[in-house]
Amino acid sequence: MNPEIKPQTLRAFVVFSFLLAVLGAGFYWWVPFGIVLSMGGLTFGLVDWTIARRRSLNARLSIVAMLFAVAALALDITIYLLGLQTMTIGG
Repeated sequence: MNPEIKPQTLRAFVVFSFLLAVLGAGFYWWVPFGIVLSMGGLTFGLVDWTIARRRSLNARLSIVAMLFAVAALALDITIYLLGLQTMTIGG
């Protein structure tokens, strides 16, 4: 086996980032919860991107996860600004 070829591993932060981004997009109708989930997905994607850059790993998957989290966050904020949410906390 060639010592320069590193096996690809699935990083937990990027998986969690995708999960939070999907949940944030799925809970667009519940404004504060969807926004918090999307921001969590963006945060975990940024953490994974930082770890990948420091360890010289491929960071493309973490960038895609962050883009998906930003898209979910944009959906959540758009729903909030247009007032189309069906459930809010505290009123």
